[in-house]
Amino acid sequence: MFLYIFLGIYLFSEFFDIFLSRLNLNYSTSPLREIPDEMKGEITWDEFERSKEYTADKNLISFASHILTVIANILFILFIFPYVENFAVNLTDNIIYQSFLFFGFFGVVNYIISLPFNYINTFKIEQKFGFNKSTMKTFIIDNIKSIVLSVVLGAGMIYLIMEGILTFENWWIIVSLIIIGVQFIASWLYPKFIMPLFNKFTPLENENLKNKLVNIAKDAGFDVSKIYVMDASKRTGHSNAFFSGFGKTKKIVLFDTLLENHDEDEIEAIFAHEAGHYKLNHIIKDLFFSIFLMVSIVLIVFFLTESNFLTETFGVEMIYTKLTYSFIFVGSIFNFVGYILSAMSRKHEFEADNYSKKYKDPQHLIRALKKLSKSNLSNLNPHPLYAKLNYSHPTLIERIRNLKR
Repeated sequence: MFLYIFLGIYLFSEFFDIFLSRLNLNYSTSPLREIPDEMKGEITWDEFERSKEYTADKNLISFASHILTVIANILFILFIFPYVENFAVNLTDNIIYQSFLFFGFFGVVNYIISLPFNYINTFKIEQKFGFNKSTMKTFIIDNIKSIVLSVVLGAGMIYLIMEGILTFENWWIIVSLIIIGVQFIASWLYPKFIMPLFNKFTPLENENLKNKLVNIAKDAGFDVSKIYVMDASKRTGHSNAFFSGFGKTKKIVLFDTLLENHDEDEIEAIFAHEAGHYKLNHIIKDLFFSIFLMVSIVLIVFFLTESNFLTETFGVEMIYTKLTYSFIFVGSIFNFVGYILSAMSRKHEFEADNYSKKYKDPQHLIRALKKLSKSNLSNLNPHPLYAKLNYSHPTLIERIRNLKR
């Protein structure tokens, strides 16, 4: 019975996502779609059709990747997980080494599955629409760096979690603390050591713009003296700006593409929006909610692994295999919690947009959003249900109407 419940929940979760994606694709690329009133005069019909084509290509590659992943996971669940567990047990008596072999095998398999899709996305789709600036050399070097980081950080995480499980009876507490601790350490390491491995950061040279942005940041409580420009154009034509880190690792970063494509008023408005997230404690709220979700997931996983359901259903004995089954099962259930997170995120985006009005006339942010939408070939007509359940940001039209209020 548990097998049917497990597979039923997993497949329903995955195919509901696939259904929503197809619904969105068919709706947004339909010949019936028109340029929204708010964007008329901003883009031509040819540009609108090109954005629909980009949406279609991105969705189709995502759809193919999703289907292949589901098929692979079904094979893992029914046949391969028990086989790899048996292989690891026969190879070594050390349970830590067994867990390295077990998770390492599936890490390699997942990488092999995802690599062709990453290549197609970068050198076929993004290249076709003029976004890709990456060379094959950069692509290969980035992948090598990512593999090394994944092996080092992944092995460390596995070791800590397995030691916690083997040492403590109520191990869900220590595992939760380990994951929380790793999150905080990662948020400190990422801007200081990891980001510079992939991109070059140089101080913003425009002193006038720098002083304005620093003042906005300080008013939001994010006290920094430097603003950095990231060479995003090395890989992509997309634009962005973000805050990262805490303490002495705090960093404000602007994509060089943002400076190229927007005037100072628009950059200030975009930056004030990002500062709004910090000032309104969105980052802290999201952090605490994610910690609550993570602890809840680990607690349910604990009860599942301590029960006999997984052994009786799949014939597995080792804790690392039970953890894998449990996280797949619980993750499928909590996948629907993601819709709540999306709704929270959209609310925060509206609030950050409103905060930006404190510094700049909303027309500047509206103009910037229109430019970003046009340059990024954004989907101007997402299906309402898909947008409501999956979008972390309100649609462009919703944001424009909110800013005009």
